[in-house]
Amino acid sequence: MSDLGLTMDTEPRSRRRGKNGGSRGRRKEKRGRSGCAVFIAFAVVIGLLLTGGWFAYGFVKDRFGPPPDYSGAGVEGSSVVVVVKPGWVASQIGNELKRAKVVKSVDAFTKAYTGDKQQRNIEASAYVLKEHMSAKSAFEFMVNRANRQNITPGEGLRASKVLDIVAKKLNVPFADVEAASKDPALGLPEWAGGNIEGFLWPAQYAAAPGMKPIDVLKDMVNTSKNKYATMKLEEKAAAVGKSPYDILKMASIIQAEVRNTEDMTKVSEVIYNRLNKNMSLGMDSTVNYVLNKSALQLTAAELNTDSPYNTRIKKGLPPTPINNPGEKAIIAALSPTQGKLLYFVTVNPDTGETKFSDNQTQFNKDVKELEQWHKDNPGR
Repeated sequence: MSDLGLTMDTEPRSRRRGKNGGSRGRRKEKRGRSGCAVFIAFAVVIGLLLTGGWFAYGFVKDRFGPPPDYSGAGVEGSSVVVVVKPGWVASQIGNELKRAKVVKSVDAFTKAYTGDKQQRNIEASAYVLKEHMSAKSAFEFMVNRANRQNITPGEGLRASKVLDIVAKKLNVPFADVEAASKDPALGLPEWAGGNIEGFLWPAQYAAAPGMKPIDVLKDMVNTSKNKYATMKLEEKAAAVGKSPYDILKMASIIQAEVRNTEDMTKVSEVIYNRLNKNMSLGMDSTVNYVLNKSALQLTAAELNTDSPYNTRIKKGLPPTPINNPGEKAIIAALSPTQGKLLYFVTVNPDTGETKFSDNQTQFNKDVKELEQWHKDNPGR
């Protein structure tokens, strides 16, 4: 026998099988561990795919799905006042509606607004809506002009009249509005002396039941201040040797005394000339103001009313404006015609025809013309 043959036969068969059997067991164990790892990896991948899909669905839904919205015309019995400011676009209105809990999302309202085939607009105003309205129903309500809630005090109205209009519109006691008119929170300029007369600019304002009087009046005061700033009232008043408050007083008299715009600068001339000559203004409008009247003819007793507003007997301008003048009257107060006019009288209250003069004699003739009008129109 060769050495090789002897060597190969020396190891028992049992040990050789033991080695072989042990090797096969380890291969089975490795295959088990590998299969488990593959399963876990597969599960992780599936989990990631599901998670990613969920987030992707949410992303797509948020970006491309319909925006959150309520359904129907709102909660019955609820009432919400929403004020739309001039110049607001769809998103600004939507934000205000969402804040007031009228619509569920800004996007839903913006979509309803910008998608309107008739291209209707929502105007600056107050609107009384309901909570939880669909965007479509809120939009349809607001484009209906009949649902706008406004007041429009005209030129020359006294503060007392404007406050009464506000009280009736808001359905609150007059005393509440009057108290609000004296609230420092209104932000009147210091030179107004806390008096709101002259700061209720004639324009359209949002006003609806449920709103606070202070909010409506503050809107008017802010509008007046902005208007006076645009007109450069303080600067132009100083240029003619007057305070801005004096100009408002003069403008209010001009507004009350004549109807025709072309006469306003002439009345302004009369006021300046009388003030420069240290004469009383002699204006019936200021007497009417203190009496809370609007009479064409005043009695002798009324004309002698003891009041700083009675410019028949008191020299200088009244303590405050006597109404809320418009822009044309203010411009006239800042730019009077240049001449010697000292008198005027409206000879025909129907047409507003007014005659001006620089002497008492002519004025007396013009007064007789007015007296004849009264004779021809008894009771008027």
